Amino acid sequence: MAGKTCSLPMLVQIYDAAMFQLNQITLNGRTCPRLSDVTLTISSGRTAIVGYSGAGKTSLLNVLAGFEQANAGTVRTVLKGDPAETASRTARLPLYWVPQNGGLWPHLTVDQHLSCVGSAESSDKLLRSLDLEYRRSALPAELSLGERSRLALARALATRAEVLLLDEPLSHVDPVRKPAYWNVIREIIGTVSTSPEQREASIVFTSHEPETVLRHSENVICLREGRVVFQGTTASLYDSPPSREVGEFLGPLNWFGAEEAAVFVHDQNPGTGVSAIRPERMIMVADSGSSIEFVSMPFRGGYAESIVRHVASGRTRTVLHQVPG
Repeated sequence: MAGKTCSLPMLVQIYDAAMFQLNQITLNGRTCPRLSDVTLTISSGRTAIVGYSGAGKTSLLNVLAGFEQANAGTVRTVLKGDPAETASRTARLPLYWVPQNGGLWPHLTVDQHLSCVGSAESSDKLLRSLDLEYRRSALPAELSLGERSRLALARALATRAEVLLLDEPLSHVDPVRKPAYWNVIREIIGTVSTSPEQREASIVFTSHEPETVLRHSENVICLREGRVVFQGTTASLYDSPPSREVGEFLGPLNWFGAEEAAVFVHDQNPGTGVSAIRPERMIMVADSGSSIEFVSMPFRGGYAESIVRHVASGRTRTVLHQVPG
């Protein structure tokens, strides 16, 4: 073996670099807290909230949006700007929240959803970009789940809000088409201009999809049973996860203890402790002098999953690695 590690808009004031500061937030549930002692700071940029189902992702987003009030703790926003100016009709909306069900207005058509919050020119472009151009006259009940997801996103983007809170955006969209729609999000929120109406926007979104988080977030918050188990950059979680469980939120991972690494991983510095190695950073090569023998290799697509055995001890384990040429 050879290894290498290599809806409902909310009017609030405009946020500074630290958009949200939460201190010891608790949100009660029926049998146990949905959020428990959550303390964190969310800065501007692109932040993903990840975790297993029931971990508290939607609850955290609801608290940030003000849709739910915490039972304990404080939520502070770092504000600037004139409240009167912020609330004016010409000011840019500071915050827009899209709940998991989209929060669509059942009595309004696709066209009317966008005309309520944005200009006709921007609405036309969004409808084309999100493949809704020919559904302009449809009501939400006449749309597929994927179309409703795209409409909820289009309406949020049309607001040009400073901060978008998106709960599982594009959750019902075909996987093949989803990357193109995320590119639309990136293009619009990344607009930078000297005009106050076109400042770069920030997003905070929840997701179960490792690839989406890797491609479209700069920072990540990991939740487990209502508690924060990691907060930091997406790159640091991918390269140096604090645990196997947390690391796997961003995709497949080889997790070697110090003793296992010494047995199964070549080119590994001795005494370095636990090794977290992603499949694309591990290769399998033939070596007549190796103490490891190959058992089987089920096909996985983007990476190989091999079962190997240490001859002397008989110990076996599964290793994820690059697909051999």
